[in-house]
Amino acid sequence: MSRPSIASQVLEALADERRVIVADWRFHVIYMRVARSRSYALPDGARVNQLIKSLRLTRQIEPIEDVSGIFRITIPYASILPAPQETILQEANPVAVFSYFTAAAYHDLTYEIPQTIHITEFGSNVSRLPLGTTPEDWIDVPRPKRRVPLVISGTPVQWSGTKSDWDFGYMVGHVQGNPIYVTSLERTILDVLRFPDRSGGALEALRIWQRAISAANIDLLVDYANRFNQTLLRQRTGFLLEQLGVEHPVLDDWAKNSVRGSSARLIASREFSPTFSERWNLSINVPDSFIAELRDVP
Repeated sequence: MSRPSIASQVLEALADERRVIVADWRFHVIYMRVARSRSYALPDGARVNQLIKSLRLTRQIEPIEDVSGIFRITIPYASILPAPQETILQEANPVAVFSYFTAAAYHDLTYEIPQTIHITEFGSNVSRLPLGTTPEDWIDVPRPKRRVPLVISGTPVQWSGTKSDWDFGYMVGHVQGNPIYVTSLERTILDVLRFPDRSGGALEALRIWQRAISAANIDLLVDYANRFNQTLLRQRTGFLLEQLGVEHPVLDDWAKNSVRGSSARLIASREFSPTFSERWNLSINVPDSFIAELRDVP
């Protein structure tokens, strides 16, 4: 009896994982697993490219528009499974993390539908593994290229970059059964405060805090705020926590070490306001009525 082809074995392995979207780097990983389990010759880049070419010629995979090196599997099992935009992006950049307004929507913190997908890269020294792989998978396999498509299926994608020291506060989530990296609830609300323009605007960012606060782990939120090591972020965070009725032992120290200045504003992107928090040395540059509304936590 003839042994199954490499192509059929790779597709069988992908079917076992119920994968619909596959990058060239994942074909290499799966091919390597098959080769090791069957004592075949280990594949190099040329062999992987030949495999992909063969699968395309037999129409078992097809390229994804807008991003190179990413394919949709078209054999019967995959034709009935969804291929969300987030899955395509995660496969294109497998260590990036969905963030800002996209993460807020994932955590059900906004009633708005984001018109842009937000995703963040965390520098070059990321230890995070592509989802569905193990450290052993990367022995003799080059780490995947990080692609940054600007559009997926007609939807704009906004990429943000930040330093490796701030690579914390993410989790594995799922979109229609597909795993993705997404910022945790606590990291998400800090990020929307840091960059409201990436999160539906200043007032929506504050509403996100109001909706999140009952579910947030306050100790974790405080830890993350400290890890950013930004005095103004601690001032903004402390002010909002107190407005939302949250007490924590660290808040007095944060307030005591707060700083004055023209940049000491609740929302960095809005004009300075004479309305001022003496405790937090902070210009409260949103409407008074909105702060009153914010105190009315659901």
